[in-house]
Amino acid sequence: MNSKTSVMIIGLILIIVAGIGGCRMAEKPITTNNAPDYSSSDCWSIKTTYPDKPIDVFFMHPTTYGTTSDGFNASLTNETVNCVTDADVLAQASVFDQDCNIYAPRYRQMSIEVLSMDEGEKDRYLSVAIDDMLAAFTYYLENLNDGRPYILASHSQGSNVILELLRKHRNLVDTDKLVAVYIIGWTITDEDLKEIDLPLAVMPTQTGGIITWNTIGQGGESPVLFPSARCINPLSWTATTDNQPAELNLGAIIELEDGTIDTIDHFTSACINEQGALVIPTPAIVDNLNMSMGEEVYHRYDYAFFYNNLVENVAARCNTWLHKK
Repeated sequence: MNSKTSVMIIGLILIIVAGIGGCRMAEKPITTNNAPDYSSSDCWSIKTTYPDKPIDVFFMHPTTYGTTSDGFNASLTNETVNCVTDADVLAQASVFDQDCNIYAPRYRQMSIEVLSMDEGEKDRYLSVAIDDMLAAFTYYLENLNDGRPYILASHSQGSNVILELLRKHRNLVDTDKLVAVYIIGWTITDEDLKEIDLPLAVMPTQTGGIITWNTIGQGGESPVLFPSARCINPLSWTATTDNQPAELNLGAIIELEDGTIDTIDHFTSACINEQGALVIPTPAIVDNLNMSMGEEVYHRYDYAFFYNNLVENVAARCNTWLHKK
């Protein structure tokens, strides 16, 4: 186990011990039909109680609701969903833990089953998640941020929601305080970048820009990869299409299908293809991965396969931000 992996695991333990992650009983009733009250700690998967770092991260989690037991939007009183959400947040948002205070709201996410609906129906349920994102981010800015610079970060549905926030409420995001936007696991196009008035971050220490990718293998067809996608390769932190070798992969931290955690140095090479996808060779451990999104679709591992590269890059961008002022 290398030192970065050790720091990550210790960080996760500290988060849990500090009481800002994991499953909790509700402090006050919350129903699917009522907007969450973000003054309640129960509406947050992680909320740093005593911020001791100069930069925050506001993190929107991916889809963790795969049924329609609560309807097409999850209830925040669903403890089963909340436990899955908290585990995913710890696994992904922990890449920011060394450098950032973490604020990760729960929200009335839409069920994964909504993805098969037509756009009109999908937008109906996505709008609930967007409303919660707006409420959580507004509460964060007014009550938790205390003037600190911040990173916006997300995965999958969380990235879809952050993109919609940037489209519809760009005025809330102060460019002078925005360190970076890690909007991973969703398609971002040049048209999106123009609309939200933010650049693609094409250099490893560039601040104030968008970092995005969608991981597939050869022939993979990801349901979140759309035409004209832009992509940053997390092995080089550039948009070059040249293949980046596995030697640049600082280490993956992967939850296998059986629930065990595997840490693998130099896990994979990666390149950007003509569709704007991040393409990797089929991993040797593919039989131990959850491939529920289809053959050669590694969406759920967008963070895990490049975990230590993310840790290092977050530190580099935060350091650049702090020293440019």
